[in-house]
Amino acid sequence: MNKDSRLFYGYVVVASAFLVTAALYGAAFSFGVFIEPMRTEFGWGSAWLSGAFSLALLVSGSFGILAGRLSDRFGPRSIVLVCNVSLGLGYVLTSRIHCLWQLYLFFGLMVGMGMSAGIAPLESTVVRWFFRRRGLMVSIFLMGMTTGEMIGPPLANWLIFHHGWRAAFLILGVVSFFIVFVSSLFLKSNPAEIGERPYGAGEDAPDSWIPQGELMFREAFCTREFWLLGAFFFCFYLTYMITLVHIVPHTINVGISPRTGALLLTIINLMATGARIPEGFLADRIGVWKTAVIVTSLLMTSFLWLSLTDHSIGAFFVFAVLFGLTIASMDLLLTLFASELFGLAAVGTIIGFLDFMLGLGGATGPVISGHIFDSTGSYHPAFLLCTIVSATALGMLFLLRTASSRTSQHKRN
Repeated sequence: MNKDSRLFYGYVVVASAFLVTAALYGAAFSFGVFIEPMRTEFGWGSAWLSGAFSLALLVSGSFGILAGRLSDRFGPRSIVLVCNVSLGLGYVLTSRIHCLWQLYLFFGLMVGMGMSAGIAPLESTVVRWFFRRRGLMVSIFLMGMTTGEMIGPPLANWLIFHHGWRAAFLILGVVSFFIVFVSSLFLKSNPAEIGERPYGAGEDAPDSWIPQGELMFREAFCTREFWLLGAFFFCFYLTYMITLVHIVPHTINVGISPRTGALLLTIINLMATGARIPEGFLADRIGVWKTAVIVTSLLMTSFLWLSLTDHSIGAFFVFAVLFGLTIASMDLLLTLFASELFGLAAVGTIIGFLDFMLGLGGATGPVISGHIFDSTGSYHPAFLLCTIVSATALGMLFLLRTASSRTSQHKRN
């Protein structure tokens, strides 16, 4: 950290990453407001239209591994710029579609490839700039996601109302391309690129259990810690997506109005947004492992509460508050664990792979819970399963601590 009065450039990197993420997710997560006008014009079913968005998420997660690896080698700026070309062209071409396969190609594939720049390359860059305040800075950067998701859909809806859905896609594509292009020009791979050091470099780490050292991806891939982390995030996101997709149908199934069920999602998102920065502070204060234990215990408690209490409106609101406090921490914990357990040498590739594992959990959860409902006529067993899965995730954290402590002791010997 510089001792003079100049602005530490790491803050510029965080601001740039925030804007890139806000533009990427703000445009992409506006897709839902386009479904009705496209269905009206073409007569395509909602499932087929939604499939294009699902494909974009799958492509983004898959290409995120490659994007992270290339970012480790060439730096984030060039990777973000290349992905941005795919993103911008995807939106422009989507505005001209006439066939369903074109929607899957231009939005599902091209926009999905463009979105892959929003996770691993940026997360791995931010952590390289900060030793101290790392949790806080990652939290601030990740708020770009929720900021974009709050601004994008209302803006898209306004554009559709006044100019039609084709012009709305075109305008969103041009605006997001411009924001990402300009913001990415300020990204720098690491402090050494401009003769600086990471903020707080040389100070003691907040978690003494974490083994120090730099591992390449192949080395990290062969460790027990790597797969415990992958399994932990698989379980975490599995419960999240079960809740996101099925909490409203669950409330309707027990006799609560759809409007109240939708309000639960609003409460969950509000709590998640408000918890981002405090959880970043907490991780900096007590360390990532203790923060993860607190968050996962809260996650388990929320599902246990939902499983054991009655199905009153008040019980659902308590669940929404408890659950909402946990979900903002997923990307924060993933980034901090990856950087502090395995070092920064291949952190982009590692984050990309762990994010892919997280996505697999998210894709698995709704399918399982949907099958449970079809078999039993109730979502109660699905949320009881979430209690068990979150308890399993908590157990994995303690296995992770044990494995990491042994690794650290082995290194000292």
